[in-house]
Amino acid sequence: MLNYCEELTQQKPLLIDFQQEGASRQVFSHPPLLTSYNSGWSDIYFEHHYQPSYDTPEHRLTMHAISTTLCSTPSERWLDGYRQTEYQTVGTIAIIPAGTLHRCLWEENVQFMFVAIEPTLLFSLGAEVDAPEDIELIPQFATKRDPLIQGILLSLQEELNSNIQANNLYVEQLTTTLVIHLLRKYCVKQPVIATNSDGLPKHKLRKTLEYIHTHLNQDIKLADLAGSVGMSQYYFVRLFKQSMGIAPYQYVIQQRVEKSKQLLKQGKVTITDIALQCGFANQSHFTKHFRQITGVTPKAYQQL
Repeated sequence: MLNYCEELTQQKPLLIDFQQEGASRQVFSHPPLLTSYNSGWSDIYFEHHYQPSYDTPEHRLTMHAISTTLCSTPSERWLDGYRQTEYQTVGTIAIIPAGTLHRCLWEENVQFMFVAIEPTLLFSLGAEVDAPEDIELIPQFATKRDPLIQGILLSLQEELNSNIQANNLYVEQLTTTLVIHLLRKYCVKQPVIATNSDGLPKHKLRKTLEYIHTHLNQDIKLADLAGSVGMSQYYFVRLFKQSMGIAPYQYVIQQRVEKSKQLLKQGKVTITDIALQCGFANQSHFTKHFRQITGVTPKAYQQL
């Protein structure tokens, strides 16, 4: 009879594709607390977990996975046959590149989040910043913190918890920031990314603002904004913020709220219709951002 270790070596590792519904149930004993499966996000996938002590089966992922821990717990991890004893604390990160043979053993209950990224996204964004064509992520055991990665995952969690999930431009910006960070910090060959402190050229800024104002009632995508002025998404976000003092998604929300103020004062259409005319997903989405910027609800503003 084979012992446990011999059985592990003879079992074929699972192949996990997070684009398939419920894929993580093949790896974890309990379902996720939160998932982005029905969010409509492109090229990334998010889950938040609370799991009991558990030994995952060996598996390989079709996507790159980046996790951050939300508690303190001892664990063991295997990455392509290399074993590491970990003591995970809040903010500790692990990186499991696509195709890496992976297994993890938690000795206590654990709470964590992870985001999975399509490898093609690293290649496409890498091309925009002149990264080497042979992009290779370096596996990382959960032994150190990365505040930027932790902050991005917490922001994705907050976006999903809002139950609105309509800020696609915001999610795209978070995704771009995460991917560029991975390229710069966690790849075998790291690109040298140029810096520019002058902001967008005036003609490109003017064209960008015109595009936003023309498409306020539509789902504005980061790729479309950057493409409208012939720039990469990464450099566009950096230079736009240098020019305007705020990120593109923040500017879009501000302009939608400003347009809604005019329509509210006119009093000719319902608040629900105003929300849709200004590019918000629904009235709840509209009310959330209107209150954040003005301090009052659309209805209260209309009655002032």
